[in-house]
Amino acid sequence: MRNILMIVLVCLLLAPLAGAQEPSPNAALFKEFSRSVHIDGLTLSFVLLNDRTVDALFEAPGKYAMRARARMATTFFVQGTPEKDIQLNSRFVVEQDGQTAAGTSHNIKNFADGAVAKGTRIDGILEMEKKLDLSHAFKIKGSQATLEFKLSPEALKLMEPPPPPATPATPPK
Repeated sequence: MRNILMIVLVCLLLAPLAGAQEPSPNAALFKEFSRSVHIDGLTLSFVLLNDRTVDALFEAPGKYAMRARARMATTFFVQGTPEKDIQLNSRFVVEQDGQTAAGTSHNIKNFADGAVAKGTRIDGILEMEKKLDLSHAFKIKGSQATLEFKLSPEALKLMEPPPPPATPATPPK
């Protein structure tokens, strides 16, 4: 039953791409805010969470809590599937401008220290203890690998809040 559900899920996710000639808006969005690192049989993808990526990744009502969390501290959605049985270390730090900030790992599915079987999906949240200056490059460091994150000018523009709606001018009385 689980295999059938996975096949249906993959088909649903890939169906929009079948006849598409242009990449989906989410693909472009994830290209701007995602980075990956290969760690001994496991490729982990880190997606920087912000209002736009949270909307693309999560559904209501959970996305509202995730959006609030991402606004308070720099937060990443972490995902991967090991190519072999591994021992996962979910402790990460971020280094920026000579300072180091510890990260807290939140397990959604198998994103905890310990054994993870080949082919088992890993999902989690990495939340930093402070908000980073996203206009500066930073590194995510784990026990076995380092990943560099530098947002493009386009990504920084995507993170700007939309302008408030214009209010009609009221005539003087």
